[in-house]
Amino acid sequence: MTKTVIIDAGHGGKDTGAQGIGFYEKDWTLKISLYQYKRLKDLGVEVAMTRMKDKTLEPFQRVARIKNQYDLCLSNHFNAFNGQARGVEGIHSIHSQSGLAKDLVDRVVKKTGLPKRRVFQREIKKGVDYYYMHRLTGKTETIIMEYGFIDNRLDVNYYKDDTPFYKAAEAVIEGICVATGHQYRRPGSTALTKVESEKQNTPGKSQQLVSHYPGKLRFYNKPSWRDADVYGYLTMGQGFPKVIKKRTVGRSKQYQVENSKGDTYYITASPIYVSLK
Repeated sequence: MTKTVIIDAGHGGKDTGAQGIGFYEKDWTLKISLYQYKRLKDLGVEVAMTRMKDKTLEPFQRVARIKNQYDLCLSNHFNAFNGQARGVEGIHSIHSQSGLAKDLVDRVVKKTGLPKRRVFQREIKKGVDYYYMHRLTGKTETIIMEYGFIDNRLDVNYYKDDTPFYKAAEAVIEGICVATGHQYRRPGSTALTKVESEKQNTPGKSQQLVSHYPGKLRFYNKPSWRDADVYGYLTMGQGFPKVIKKRTVGRSKQYQVENSKGDTYYITASPIYVSLK
């Protein structure tokens, strides 16, 4: 029997979470959670989210959306400590086995090359979970994933670009599919033939670009992945009327696009986020 999932983007709104080298934890947890939500939905998993935007959730509001309503909760986080600690962690309830947390951590480590820090549980006192996400979510099994340290320069350098960032997200998606009884397919693996897929995502005459990302998709004023070069955002269903060409930017691909005024911008070319028509 397949299982249901809820993804918890840790922190949010006035609760920034950890503050690192130019980044807030709440932004990265939302970014990774929105990606995982869309991918799992596309893979046929019954999935929900605790928040889909930068919104404050008090602990009682967060657990009220989870407790006893889903088989599995994935609570996404990034760590901070002293600038020196780094690596991936998984935290599970004292009342559950460590198998799933260990599997998800091992998958992220294998896929990213980041160090494995630990898989553990924590108590307030004998028999009582320390983390409220374990203590108050009832029969829903909650795994807290800490993908790295947002105040460690090596971890931040890995996650600041989209391609490696989503590589970590994808590793967890694969593990969740196994744990919930769903068939996993790699991104872009659909019923389309290879020729059809290439045609769909190769710029041609009068092609338009549309975002199918369920959050805010960044576009840039120059070929770049840097936060400083972000010009604006697309929401799902928005796009650009003209695609000029595809180009390599760093380790990933971008489309050079134009708006209706002839202004030029740059946006991811990944079929996970955008499509051409």
